[in-house]
Amino acid sequence: MIRHFYIDNFKSLVDFSLPPKPQHLGKFTCLIGMNGTGKSTVLQAFDFIKQLTHGRMDDWLKARDWNISEIVSKLQRKRLITFFLEFEFPEFEIITWEGHFNPSRLRCTAESVKLGERDILKFADGVVTYSTPNLEDKLQAQDLNFQGSVISALLLDKAHPAIRSMREFMRDLKSLDMLAPDLMRKRSRDAVDVGYGGERLSAFLSGFAPKTSDRLLEVLQQFYPQVSLVGVFSIQGGWKDLMMVENYSDSSINARHFNDGMLRILSIVSQIEAKDISKIAKSEASKKMLDIAKRAGLGIHHEYRSLLFDEIENGIHPELIEKLMAYLLDAEQQIIVTTHSPMILNYLPDDVAKEAVILLYRTEEGITRSVRYFDLPSTQKKLKLLGPGEVFVDTDLPCLTLEAESLRGA
Repeated sequence: MIRHFYIDNFKSLVDFSLPPKPQHLGKFTCLIGMNGTGKSTVLQAFDFIKQLTHGRMDDWLKARDWNISEIVSKLQRKRLITFFLEFEFPEFEIITWEGHFNPSRLRCTAESVKLGERDILKFADGVVTYSTPNLEDKLQAQDLNFQGSVISALLLDKAHPAIRSMREFMRDLKSLDMLAPDLMRKRSRDAVDVGYGGERLSAFLSGFAPKTSDRLLEVLQQFYPQVSLVGVFSIQGGWKDLMMVENYSDSSINARHFNDGMLRILSIVSQIEAKDISKIAKSEASKKMLDIAKRAGLGIHHEYRSLLFDEIENGIHPELIEKLMAYLLDAEQQIIVTTHSPMILNYLPDDVAKEAVILLYRTEEGITRSVRYFDLPSTQKKLKLLGPGEVFVDTDLPCLTLEAESLRGA
């Protein structure tokens, strides 16, 4: 999983660390803060780094309807976006990856990957050198034509497995920061994920193996016991339509009539339960997409995969929040969520809340900063008497920003 994330010069994220050193991210992280403090921007930054491992940065910008100049911070006069990530996988020492992205060229101009203290990949002056599994032999490549990270363009069959694992892990990271019920209700086809806004949900579910579909229904029934069946049926042209059946009636209900909360929970659960997207659809387009996805590392889900959800409570009834939080905390994957709801915090055990809840705030210059919420003296004191959500309700966030900056300065 990701232990530490650093980025500089991405929107309001200037010299930004999550969490502040020397702390590390755990299996569950909850970002809180006022509107406009940068919570969604953090998820976008993770997705930006993910896309570096795929290349095709122009496609990523087009999908988000962004211009490259819009992601470069206006708060300083730097040209490059700098990043640093630290990973912890059971089979390796700590892996670190850092690089410098040139927005005008849509590519990294310098990168390095380390396994412990040893360089296993180095890219500089147009030449990349990377290690083989025994760490003694070196392979070189130069004059590569690529976008994003240099590792997006490399054939890593002979490279050290730590490089391959890191790339596969990042390609499999999923940030659902644009989920929209109207998009999730739409028909779709030929999908290997749910899409940025959930617009490919029906086609994504159609690729589930039978056991995964059964498990999906089982989990959904914990939230909505009246649901007896969730399925996808194909219509003309290979389009997939989502439907369900409730205990009240034998007739099916089309996704256009699903409530918003159910669609969000279905999208969240589908990401966590997607263990093996190996069912190949009949259309040639689907076969081609699945082949591309397998080569890219998609559809091969790790137990330490990272999933990011924006405003996790949106559209979900308060009585279902407790079940949702228990489900997320029990997930095998690393989960990062943003929230405005004190209920989300109230369903966190105190020991988890101390480590997992991170406050984002903006400085007077407009820069986003992070601090562990219960590392602040005032919230620490209140947590002895109140639950995490009650502390959140009982705290003035603007005043807490001043306390956080004072602590940072000290």
